[in-house]
Formats: sequence, C-alpha cells, structure tokens
Amino acid sequence: MDAKRTTAADVARAANVSLMTVSNVVNGRFEAMTDETRAAVEYQIKVLDYRPNASGRSLRLKQRFSIGIVIIDESPTFLADPFITHLVAGLSNFLNIRGYALVVQGMSLARLHEATLIRRRETDALCVMLSGPRDTRQRLIKRFSNLGQPIVLFQEPGPPNASVYSIRQDDFGGAKELATHLLHRGFDEVAFLAPSVAWPAIEQRIAGARSAFAAAGLTEQFRVIECGDGSIEATDAALSQQLAGSRPPKAFMGGNDQLGIAALKWASRRRLSVPGTIGVTGFNAFDVWRYTTPVLTTAASPAYAIGSTAGEVVLDVLHGKKSTAREIVLPVTLQVGDST
Repeated sequence: MDAKRTTAADVARAANVSLMTVSNVVNGRFEAMTDETRAAVEYQIKVLDYRPNASGRSLRLKQRFSIGIVIIDESPTFLADPFITHLVAGLSNFLNIRGYALVVQGMSLARLHEATLIRRRETDALCVMLSGPRDTRQRLIKRFSNLGQPIVLFQEPGPPNASVYSIRQDDFGGAKELATHLLHRGFDEVAFLAPSVAWPAIEQRIAGARSAFAAAGLTEQFRVIECGDGSIEATDAALSQQLAGSRPPKAFMGGNDQLGIAALKWASRRRLSVPGTIGVTGFNAFDVWRYTTPVLTTAASPAYAIGSTAGEVVLDVLHGKKSTAREIVLPVTLQVGDST
C-alpha cells in the first residue's frame, strides 16, 4: 500500500464491501447501509489514508463537491457577527464530514457584481444571506434563482419560487414572545433598537414585537429607533439624539444582543437602574449575553442548526430527493434574565 496511491478498490477489499458502498460512504450516502458497514469503511479509509481524487470524482459524477455561501453585508468584518459565525460553522461542519468544501464570499451590495460565485459557476449550490430593502432583496433573489443551481436563502420568509429553498428561525414569534413578556412585567412602552441596514430577520422581529403591542391596544407605545451599525458608540449617539430632552421609554428591545448590551451601557451611564427604572432585552442569546450585568433577557437562536439544516437540504436536493421542504422554520427559545 505504501508503494502506490490507495484506491477505492483497496478500501473495498479491506472492508469486504463493494466499490459502490465505498463510494456511498465517501459521498455521504448512508441510508442504505448499516452502522457497522459504515464504520468498517470509514475505519479502512483512515487506516489506508485513502484520499479521493477530487478532479476525477467531479468529472465522473458531474459535481464540483463545493457549496458556496454569499453574504451581503456592508461590514468588511461580517464573519465577526455571532449569528453569521454560528451559521457558517454549522453549514461548514455538516458539509466537511460529507466530503464537500464550503466557499465563503461576503461583500457589500454595491460590489455584488464582482462575486466570483455569481460570475463563474464554481459550486454545486449556493446559500445566500441578504440584507437591504425588501424590494432590492427580491430582485437579488430572482437573479440568484436564474443561476441554474439550487439556492438556499437564510432568514428570508417564504420561498419565492420553485427553485429556491428558505431556512430561517422564528424571528416573528420570538420577538412577539419577548414583547409579551415585557408587557406582563409592566413595561408597556418600548423602543425597538434596530441597525440602519435592513435585514429580513430584523424586519420580522419588529413586526412580531409590534403585533404584541397592537394586540394589547398599545400601538402608539411602540416605536423603532435606528442605531447605525449597532455598535455601542452608534447606539449611544442614536439614543442621545432621539431621546434628548425627553424621558426614556419603559423598555428597550435590542434587535440583537449587541444592541441590547449597548442599551444596558446607555442606561448605566445615565444611572438608570435595570430593571427598576427601565427594562432591556436582546435577541439571539450567543455566549456574551450571560456575561452582562444584569444578565440580559433574550431569545436563543438556533443559528448553528440553521447552517447544518441548510447543508442537509442542499445535499438532499443534489442527490435528487423530492420530499425536501421548501421552507423550514426553526423555533427560538425565550431566555429570561435579570434585565426585565
């Protein structure tokens, strides 16, 4: 074995299985085999140091074994965003163990025409996370759907056509539950803090929170304040400008945990007790939320699961499964902290 390159046939002989079984294991198709057979093949692949010939495999199966993800974000540090980080990790890890590479491209809307994943077909399918006004996003979705490969949208409600799939979390329901929680705690006047860039998830969170206040007959007690890029500095500047000379609302709802933490900082600098004088919530519940003082009330996001689910959907579509749902919505979970 050491004198020549290990082949799939070598693995098949060592594991006492067919060449097709080895191919199925390498390509992540485990449905028609037992756990023992899969374990035996994977063991021999490791022992024999078998590495499939990627170019030959691609030509033979007419696949590139590469999935792309395009993230439209005005920030050059888009991968620092906790939601994007968790989602990309879930997608990448799912694909990696099934022999697929993940190609990541993040760019501003103005530079989208430069994206190689759009200009050249280098992948078998594309996952897409969009930002910007809704009409702009709809135009982009149509553009992506004309690329001739499976498209999976993240956080965009409803698949717009038969060639596109949608995977998201229940942002509307999560924000509605958070707003209802605030109302039950007596916080019947709220300012929702949102980034200036439009994201479909933030739109859904605003709509969900607003619906809770409308159901309580308190439509006028709900407002939205745009906070630039959502940083502590931008949020402080926006709140200082919007609330100058007036009393603050009874609660702030951060469109994400970063905005919630910025609101905590703003209240602390003005010696407003939380939750005694003002309540604060966030959204997503990634690691940082539990280290705030007071601990932030938020909604836990299944971002990692969204990524891994997207990987499963993509491979199901590429392998010809017809039962794949066009839209998958994963639940979020209320995490009540000390800030309310």
